[in-house]
Amino acid sequence: MSEIIRTANKKDVVTSVLHIVFNLSVAALSLVLLLLFPDTPWPAIALVVVSKWRIFAVKPRFWVPNLLSNLTDFVLCTGLVTLMWLAVGVLPLQIALTVLYGAWLIFLKPMTKPLPVLLQASLSQFIGFVALFSVAGYLPLPILVILAFTIGFAVARHILMLHEEKQYTLLALIWGVLVCQISFVAYHWIVAYTYGPVGIPQIAIIITILGFLAERYYTSFRKNDGQVKQDDVVVPTLFGITLLLVLLIFFSHLFR
Repeated sequence: MSEIIRTANKKDVVTSVLHIVFNLSVAALSLVLLLLFPDTPWPAIALVVVSKWRIFAVKPRFWVPNLLSNLTDFVLCTGLVTLMWLAVGVLPLQIALTVLYGAWLIFLKPMTKPLPVLLQASLSQFIGFVALFSVAGYLPLPILVILAFTIGFAVARHILMLHEEKQYTLLALIWGVLVCQISFVAYHWIVAYTYGPVGIPQIAIIITILGFLAERYYTSFRKNDGQVKQDDVVVPTLFGITLLLVLLIFFSHLFR
C-alpha cells in the first residue's frame, strides 16, 4: 500500500513539474515569436490557441462547454500577447508582461476559491479591454463591439458559475450587452493614460469598476435572500462613484 502511495506521489510531482514547464514554455515562446515577428501578433496568438488543445481532447459534444469554461483564460492570454506586441521595442515591459502571463498560467488560473476566481475575472476583464481598445484603431466597429460582448459575457459567466446561479447564461448575456453598448460609445471618444508604448484606456478602468459594483450588489442579493443590504454595498458604491468621477472630470484631458 505504501509503495502505491509513493508511486502516486511521484506521478503527481512529475505531472506538476511538466505542467509548470509547459506553461512557462508557452509564455516564453510567445515572447520569442513577437521578437521574431514584431510586425504582427498573429503567430503568438496562434500559439495561445494551440496551447489550449486540451479543450478539444474530448468528445465533440464537450467542445462548446469547454470553450465557454475557458473563455476567461483565453481573453486574458490573448490580451497579454496583444499588449506584448504593442510593447515591441521596450523589452523590459515585454518581459514583465511575459512574467505576468506565466504567473497567470501557473498560479492564478488553477485556483478555484471565491477570492481568486473574482481576481481572475477582474484581471481578465481589465486586460481584455485594455488590449481591445489599444488596438481599436485597427478594428472595424462591429468587430470591436462583438469582442467587447465576448469579454463581458465570459467574465460574467465566470463569476456567476462561482455562485451556482441557475440563470447564469441570461445574466451573463445581459452584462455582455451592457459592456457592448458602453464600448460602442467609447469607440467614438477614446481616452487613454499612456506610459511608453502602451496606454491604459479609460473605458477599461470604467468597466472594471462597474463590474466590481455589479458583483458586490449581486453577492449581497444572493446572500440576503433577494435583498440588497446597505451595509454590504455602501462602501463599494461610494468608492466606485468617487473613482469614476475623478477619472471622468479630472483626468479625461490627459489624452484623446
